[in-house]
Amino acid sequence: MSSSRDSALASQLNPADCLAGAADSTSSRDWAAHASLALLLALGVVCVMDAMIIASLLTPIKNEFGFSDEQIGRLSSLFTFAGIVGAPVFGFLANRLGRKAVLLTGVLLWSVAAAATGLAEGFAGLLLWRIVTGFGEAAYNSLAPSWLADLYRPKWRNLVFSLYMLKNKIGAALALAVGGWVAAQYGWRAAFFVAGVPGLALALALVWVREPELGGSEARAAGGAKAERPDFRASLAVFRSPGYVLHGAALVFFFTAMSVQMWIPAFLHRVHGLANQQASAFLAQTLLFTLPAGLIGGYLSSLLLRPYRWGFPAFLSSTSVIAAAAFTLAYTTADLALAQILIVAAIASFGLSAGTLTTLVVETVPPRLRNSAAAFSVVLTSGVAGVIGPELVGILSDRYSLATAVLVAPACYLAAGLVWLGLAVAIKLSPARVLPSAS
Repeated sequence: MSSSRDSALASQLNPADCLAGAADSTSSRDWAAHASLALLLALGVVCVMDAMIIASLLTPIKNEFGFSDEQIGRLSSLFTFAGIVGAPVFGFLANRLGRKAVLLTGVLLWSVAAAATGLAEGFAGLLLWRIVTGFGEAAYNSLAPSWLADLYRPKWRNLVFSLYMLKNKIGAALALAVGGWVAAQYGWRAAFFVAGVPGLALALALVWVREPELGGSEARAAGGAKAERPDFRASLAVFRSPGYVLHGAALVFFFTAMSVQMWIPAFLHRVHGLANQQASAFLAQTLLFTLPAGLIGGYLSSLLLRPYRWGFPAFLSSTSVIAAAAFTLAYTTADLALAQILIVAAIASFGLSAGTLTTLVVETVPPRLRNSAAAFSVVLTSGVAGVIGPELVGILSDRYSLATAVLVAPACYLAAGLVWLGLAVAIKLSPARVLPSAS
């Protein structure tokens, strides 16, 4: 092989070079895009930490107030129900006012509310501040994906979203580790104060970041005009895209399963006798140790599957089915060590394709509908699924047992995998009818 071909191949297979070339051509624009990615990742970590902090505090909160599992589940359900209300509101405002101002408002809102949760007295107070926190976080969840999609070219967008999706594991791990430790040392109320402060600091950094144009990455690549901002009626066109509708249906099942993750520490505590802090620390360590799975899966899928439009949903289908099998065995074995190994395997499995979840949200619709697609996906996923999952597990746990209730997760992972398999087949047979024109 010639030296020139060697050099080209080395550049193609180098993740750092791929990301460096993922944004637009000029060096200053590259660095601005990477700075935005870093800030949005940091904001996402804090967003997830504030959302998940309650998972490490379920036992002390339950002990202090004597709540039932159904009430605990309702705290999470109404937290995510607030996202159903907030996502389309913030998506509409972003189309009118721009994403930056709306995102900044959301960050300030959720950060103050997260800290205020530590002052709550009784179920009503906890419920109020969790609802406000969930409403504010909807701004980030609905706007960050379209922001990043407009910074990076389609070729490596899946790798960028794999980096972006690290926020879920890092944020959840911090919530479990920091929340469990702070609660053990200073009480559960102090954990909410710790969770609220970082968002206020990051809001100051957001002031100095420039928002990209909607549809800007495709427009610059094609040398054409940037996408127009649709009104609310025009934004409903996302539901006329078969690919988006099928992906949204799969996401509902997937995030219903994901919402059960908050019960893993309680499951290990009740079924296997681990102390609350040990159980929370195990899940935190698992999330951190499986971080490389997302980067590896994102890089390899970007490299190998991008030429095949059916490849991404097929990838999601396979990882979800593997996670379903691993969680089923984990939740039914009497061996603690085996249960922990299988939980790690399941989380690593669906972690491989985490970035692809967001990639398909923005690529199953035209660029001008990205804000709306991301906003409605929040309603379909972290909204609807987040309401159904915790509430259903709480009810089943009170009526039967937590060991039975957590089996909701593998059932939903399997259902999501089957829907993605159907999407992959549909794209293979008739791509023009299922997806917008190729990027």
